[in-house]
Amino acid sequence: MFRYILLKLSSLYWYFSCNCNRYLYFQDAFVLWDTYGYPIDLTEVMGVDFGLSVDMEGFNLSMEEARQKARNARYKAGGKSIVLDANATSQLHNQGLTSTNDSPKFQHEVHSSVVKAIYTGSEFIATVSGDEDFGLVLESTSFYAEQGGQIYDTGSIEGPSGSFTVNNVQVFAGYVLHACSFLEGPDSKALSVGDEVKCKVDYTRRSLIAPNHTCTHMLNFALREVLGDHVDQKGSIVLPEKLRFDFSHGKPVQPEDLRKIEYIVNQQIKDELEVSAQEIKLADARRINGLRAVFGEIYPDPVRVVSIGRKVEDLLANPESKEWLSISTELCGGTHISNTRDAAAFALISEEGIAKGVRRITAVTAERASQAMKLASSIDTDINEASKLDGATLEKKIGSIKNTLDVAAIPAARKADLRGNVSKLEDQLRKEKKKMCEENIRRAVKTAIDAAEAALSEGKPFCVTYADVGLDTTALREAVVKAMNRSSLLMMVFSTDEASNKAAIYAGVPPNTPNGFNVLDWLTSSIAPLKGRGGGGKNGLAQGQGSDASRIKEAMELATQIAKMKLSFNASRTKEIKVY
Repeated sequence: MFRYILLKLSSLYWYFSCNCNRYLYFQDAFVLWDTYGYPIDLTEVMGVDFGLSVDMEGFNLSMEEARQKARNARYKAGGKSIVLDANATSQLHNQGLTSTNDSPKFQHEVHSSVVKAIYTGSEFIATVSGDEDFGLVLESTSFYAEQGGQIYDTGSIEGPSGSFTVNNVQVFAGYVLHACSFLEGPDSKALSVGDEVKCKVDYTRRSLIAPNHTCTHMLNFALREVLGDHVDQKGSIVLPEKLRFDFSHGKPVQPEDLRKIEYIVNQQIKDELEVSAQEIKLADARRINGLRAVFGEIYPDPVRVVSIGRKVEDLLANPESKEWLSISTELCGGTHISNTRDAAAFALISEEGIAKGVRRITAVTAERASQAMKLASSIDTDINEASKLDGATLEKKIGSIKNTLDVAAIPAARKADLRGNVSKLEDQLRKEKKKMCEENIRRAVKTAIDAAEAALSEGKPFCVTYADVGLDTTALREAVVKAMNRSSLLMMVFSTDEASNKAAIYAGVPPNTPNGFNVLDWLTSSIAPLKGRGGGGKNGLAQGQGSDASRIKEAMELATQIAKMKLSFNASRTKEIKVY
């Protein structure tokens, strides 16, 4: 226990000596207590020696928040709260239980240990049995507790009478708590304090986490190389499926810079650089030129240094060398791969702002990175093939590609390129549509005028015709207006789309038409066979649409009959009025 206190005191000494303020904020005091288990009263005493006072009011508020979080936290151990709150860790401390030795976490083998405490979430018990969820504190552990942005290990713990699934591993004031649930066992007695157990980490899962953590370091290095020395780490999370990195930067990172950042990381993977990790004195670590650390983080002494591309002992031999500025060197207690080639590939999936002056990058490695690159190539192929299409087929393909691209987990710089290529396709489609529209108008107008002239030659006061322009209502309107203006005939022009079995119709009635002939009535009655409906009627123009284009001939014949009947009736009514 005394050795443990000395270790914490050395860390605190470094912290206090580096603090340029004369006031120790409650957040810092709380971290010293919550993370390192250092009593607040001793923090106050040490603070006095350095001319610092502690914000006790804020500290007490943080304590209450911690208790509330402990009451509410759920670590997915059957939904039951398995958390060591402040009272629980104090109880372990008062019992003389030393902090958990987690140095075996860097091993890749079954680790033997001893059960030191069993916790139900509300109390410590001597024995756990049945299928109740519980927390275990061991003398030592090979499980990695969630910290430094790296997710916890999972696996199992094998006791003398059964095995238990480890769902979550957290550290509280130096005590590593394994949140467990019953797995299997021959009898009801499962586990007791003092039992010897074997820690079996899921190293397959960890093998997915390790390359993501190493690539987080390489990403941190690449960001500074491309964006500048102002880049500072603001947070990170390392998961089996991805990594996420938050950093200080005042504006969005442009695709070209994202491409450079991604290239630097992939180049380090290609160069097969050795990843070296060593625990050294904190003072020695701070002398290494280019060493990266998280601002505000309190590090133990000794501290673990992770270097990519050179051995840590090489750095210590000449710590001030400018050569170290060209490699990634960080303080880190996480698990890593031994060589960058084990990461296989790196794909920077997204970059976004999460707060003022803070950006976030999400990336994947190994097989997921390869899959991301393959998917990007597949979408690129689809775009190239789509450029050979036209009309409705092209429009449909563009919609499909855009939907795929929006949700695709592919390199962000590549996604920006592909979106640019899709925009070119959309420009191509717009040009085709404009050209098609112009051609439809020309064709429809010619058809309508020719039909109107034929009707005039036959002495008809109306014209019902068909123009093959699909559902282009703009072309139909132009055809009706121009033919009507030239001939002064009542006009109705039909068109159909074979693929959708729909019809489009436009009708027009000149101003000099006898009273009682309503264009909308004419249109609505005529398109009934098409299961159609119409609208408009203003300025003598109306348009309609039908959902059964197979009856187009019937509708055109009906339009002709209605026009004849209405014009004949109106003519007879006019004669009768003149007689009187």
